[in-house]
Amino acid sequence: MERKADEALIGRHLRAAHERFRGEHQLAEYVAWLEIEECARILAASPTSLSYLAKRHAECRVEAGEDRDFDAVIRAWTLYVLSGLEGG
Repeated sequence: MERKADEALIGRHLRAAHERFRGEHQLAEYVAWLEIEECARILAASPTSLSYLAKRHAECRVEAGEDRDFDAVIRAWTLYVLSGLEGG
């Protein structure tokens, strides 16, 4: 049942992004608009693990000496997760 709830949460966010924003960058604009706590909920519901994101995808990785704040990393991960799940 938890998996269904997770899928429903992700689905609600994808629909909301399409309803609220238009254009090529609608998911990015939607993620920027979200509260950081909601980004965390999306990440918790995602089938993609945080360790996978951090290891495999350059836009989700924070390199030594790089200066990116916590919110920016969480938003990058959230955008990647939503983008990956958008197509089904």
